[in-house]
Amino acid sequence: MAARPVVAPWPIIQEADMSVRSRTLALLGGLGLTVSTLAVARPAPQDPSQRPRPGLTAQQSKQAVELAKGAMKQIRQQTEGADEPQADRREYIVNVELLSDKGENRPKGAGAGKPKSGEPAGNEAAAAANPRAVVTSYRYFDDTTMFSTVDLKTGRVVEVQTGQHVPTPLSDGEFDEAVAMAKERSDEVKRLYERFKDQLSVYGQFSQFVVEGDARRHRVVHLNYRVGKRDLSYPRPQVDLTTRRVTLPAPEADPNAPAPPRAGNGAPGAAGNGGGNRND
Repeated sequence: MAARPVVAPWPIIQEADMSVRSRTLALLGGLGLTVSTLAVARPAPQDPSQRPRPGLTAQQSKQAVELAKGAMKQIRQQTEGADEPQADRREYIVNVELLSDKGENRPKGAGAGKPKSGEPAGNEAAAAANPRAVVTSYRYFDDTTMFSTVDLKTGRVVEVQTGQHVPTPLSDGEFDEAVAMAKERSDEVKRLYERFKDQLSVYGQFSQFVVEGDARRHRVVHLNYRVGKRDLSYPRPQVDLTTRRVTLPAPEADPNAPAPPRAGNGAPGAAGNGGGNRND
């Protein structure tokens, strides 16, 4: 996707910057096919901006997300075609985390000498005085992952890193979209909800893969349904969020089911062994 020059108060580092890949590796633990199991019965969904993250208060998480959304909007406006009415406008907040301080934000002389009793040491004190958060977001329009670094003290976005076609975890919002899409587009899934109602719970597995001839990483949620403690073998829809398609694999064969009779073994209707109708 071609992009117009972005005029922004923060530097934009594109995919060529290896720090994008290193941060992606830190998030995922490796490249290639990524599969992760999601929680089965979650409480009512909570907005990512209101959920406290390790090292961040709920208020800081909310502040970081709101600031990152401003950067996301500005980059979308500067990306050719991304703001057209027919464009895929889905964007999700994937993660919010406290940026660990490696010394670059440390005040002069920090870390020198022994800290006083009860005081944080070195980079902990610097991070507490000048906290920064990294907000990871994903945009479907051009399969782009963004890492927005937010200075929580000044309330500014200080850096944005972007990368296309890189492995990115699934957000809670995307999982909810997959569940709703399967319910809307699959008659078999609709019947499950009509039959079991509140007894039904759902969990999923997430995979990412590249299809030949398509540079995008397809983001697919494989849904499994459960009634009480019993997993259902069917239906198990696969929701491709990238293409918005729902497919329903055929039911798995029951390994304990009796094998069908073979021709010639005396079963009714078998030819050549006295089975079926005879005209003697």
